[in-house]
Amino acid sequence: RNSPIPTKESKTYTTVRANQPSILVEVFQGESEMAKRNEKLGTFELDEIPPAPRGSPQIQVEFYIDANGMLEV
Repeated sequence: RNSPIPTKESKTYTTVRANQPSILVEVFQGESEMAKRNEKLGTFELDEIPPAPRGSPQIQVEFYIDANGMLEV
């Protein structure tokens, strides 16, 4: 909130089950902690995750907002 643009932020995702092959990420815009009160911008899937114990894969995703307010993931 109130971040100057351009700006970027990273978030780390992991699996919730052993041998989970993918992670579905939903991206929202808004200030509420409840997703349903915010605007859904899109969805993407992180796939081809190698078999591993739950919580072991650490996948870092970078979100970048350019000077025009466009989001790049």
